[in-house]
Amino acid sequence: MAKPATKDDLFDGADDDRSSKSYSAKDIEVLEGLEPVRRRPGMYIGGTDERALHHLAAEIIDNAMDEAVAGHASRIEITLEPGNVFAVRDNGRGIPTDPHPKFKSKSALEVILTTLHSGGKFTAGAYETSGGLHGVGASVVNALSEWLEVEVARDRNLWSQRFERGNPVTKLKDLGSINNRRGTTVRFKPDVKIFGPDAHFKPARLYRMARSKAYLFRGVEIRWSCDASLIHGTDTTPADETLHFPGGLSDYLEATIGKASTVTPRAFSGRVESTKEGKGIVEWAVSWSPALDPFMNSYCNTIPTAQGGTHDNGLRSAMAKSLRAYGELTNNRKAPQ
Repeated sequence: MAKPATKDDLFDGADDDRSSKSYSAKDIEVLEGLEPVRRRPGMYIGGTDERALHHLAAEIIDNAMDEAVAGHASRIEITLEPGNVFAVRDNGRGIPTDPHPKFKSKSALEVILTTLHSGGKFTAGAYETSGGLHGVGASVVNALSEWLEVEVARDRNLWSQRFERGNPVTKLKDLGSINNRRGTTVRFKPDVKIFGPDAHFKPARLYRMARSKAYLFRGVEIRWSCDASLIHGTDTTPADETLHFPGGLSDYLEATIGKASTVTPRAFSGRVESTKEGKGIVEWAVSWSPALDPFMNSYCNTIPTAQGGTHDNGLRSAMAKSLRAYGELTNNRKAPQ
């Protein structure tokens, strides 16, 4: 026999059904396209502060880096223009512009920039590794931009399209043939309605971002450019610089350590390519300095992994085992310390 509801019963049905009548099917909202991103940007980029603003730039840079890591691009141009306009250009394959098989009235380019969870990185066909897949995608950048323009040089032809607040305002334009260029150029201006009128890209922060990517992938040349009028006061960010580091992580570590004394004259570094289950490359650089506090930075597909992971733990474990083995071999008990 069911227990009669009491006044203190949490699930006691109220006699007055006014609250249920005020909540009906008409209160259920369905957000389509990129509207969810504009309504709740924090769900996609973590907020609308300075860090979130620069997240937009990182997304576009990561997409260009994916082309470089996949072996399709060797050069990336990163530009900060007046008016809080940011641009990234690569010499990769270029975003596909042919009609999408599922959305036949739209080009693949338009689908990528106007549809969440779209792109060529969910399977291993187009990219074996991807940093862009870790992020929210170009469509979110498009949604949170006052305007975004994309230009694609592909199959000896040049195409362009413009979007405003996530919506296409032009059709995909055929700009004619072009023989000496390929790749994708994305220019956008973050929306002041989302980030506020005082939100501006910081040259120093973008420069550090560009520099770190060049360190992490030794095969890419990154050309950094910033309008000189945007560099103020004590900011030492260069207006123009070509970033290319053949030593990769070793160069990165040496630049980080600076002039501090080290136990060995050179960093212990290496690179191993896996040929077993799938393809993969592991790179590392290690140095010991009695003058510095210990630190460790790790990355996966050029994306920082601040919380660590198995790659982080694996290196620590391997180093500890090796030093212990060396200590036993040389009868040096201090070696693994």
